[in-house]
Amino acid sequence: MLDEIYIGKNSEPFLRNLVQRPNANLKRLIKKEGSLDKNLTTKSRAEVFASLDKSACGIGLTGGGDCAGIADLLSSLGLNLDPKLTMLGIKNAGAGLIVDPKDFENQLIIVDTLLAEDFKGQSSTPLRSARVNALKENPENTKANISPYKFVYGTGGDDHLGLLSEIAKTFPQKTVVGTFKSIDGDGCINGKPAQMLGFKTAMKKYQEDFWAIVQNAYTHNQTHVVEFFGRKSGKLPFESTRKFPNNFENLQREEKRKIEEFRDGIIILVPEKPTSLKKIAEEVKKIKDREGFCVVAVAEGFVPTDLEENAQTSEKQNIDSFGNIANLSGIRHVIISAIQKFAGIKKVNELLENYTARGATPTKYDNVMGEKIGKQMAKLINEGTTGGHAVVYFEGADAEKEEPQIVPLTNVSNENTLKNTGLYNDKMLRENGVFW
Repeated sequence: MLDEIYIGKNSEPFLRNLVQRPNANLKRLIKKEGSLDKNLTTKSRAEVFASLDKSACGIGLTGGGDCAGIADLLSSLGLNLDPKLTMLGIKNAGAGLIVDPKDFENQLIIVDTLLAEDFKGQSSTPLRSARVNALKENPENTKANISPYKFVYGTGGDDHLGLLSEIAKTFPQKTVVGTFKSIDGDGCINGKPAQMLGFKTAMKKYQEDFWAIVQNAYTHNQTHVVEFFGRKSGKLPFESTRKFPNNFENLQREEKRKIEEFRDGIIILVPEKPTSLKKIAEEVKKIKDREGFCVVAVAEGFVPTDLEENAQTSEKQNIDSFGNIANLSGIRHVIISAIQKFAGIKKVNELLENYTARGATPTKYDNVMGEKIGKQMAKLINEGTTGGHAVVYFEGADAEKEEPQIVPLTNVSNENTLKNTGLYNDKMLRENGVFW
């Protein structure tokens, strides 16, 4: 690991004039391009922190599930921040925020312009992540750690954006800014469905993988069950596997061919539309007999109607501090057993599509979306806007052509699903492969 040594021009502000430093995880050395000025100063991490005025600094966290676009947001925020202000990132989100105040400085990453440039285009979050509700786990340490700083920024789904909302209520005189990020794509503010950083990248990754799996099933006359992320919402697996995707015209020729030729051989199971295991098996057999193959796409949160009364209770499951089931994967095994039992298809292959979508290389859309949101966040911070604000793109907006909206950071939820927003209807879901 590289020592945390910062080399820059001997001027104020020092952090805006760095020419060399370690990257966020101390694995690489970042150097400014071009010839180096001879009038340089070397400072240790401790010396840099000792020189900082906390009342001119801000801290931020990127909690929950990781995804594409976060790094672009952090980069843009850092590059557009007033030079008089300093951006600090909290390692491991809530887990870093709840430590003893004496150790909090060790949880912070200095985000200068050199590091902000390095963040551009990276997959996932350079600050790392954790599912810890800081105000619930240790409110005393959390408040003490936040108190000295001027602003708080962050990203999250309903859990961590909700945490930022609570921080804004607790510290009404601070600037608190946040935005949605989640591959689930299920965020809402005040009942209005919002786009989420990382969703389009995850959908593209899953889509490519899924139709490759379908091609394989066709080639070998086999039956596959593919499980996807999707705890309470089937939006991501649906948009990734639907028979008539919205992005069809933008796909490569071979991707189009697979969808056109094999779309009649799939079914999609989502939490919003439960059905029985027996009906699923019967449908799989009908498709297999007709097409010679069948591929079932199932969201991890799907619960068959004939298993609801036997579903595990929260007391038996690993629940995180936000109340979510920490380990939900496994419904594919239930579906496979039902197909074998009720359809008489002995060989059923299982596949799991999950974490690859979190660490996928961002699409241009998520790059641009993160960049524009980060720039607007920096503007709010620079202006000293107090209270909690969310910078978001609502459903229907085009981040590549439009600017994000600024709304109060209140009433955050995960209600942007296949049934609650009016964006989907039963006829469209059935036509695209959802079975119930």
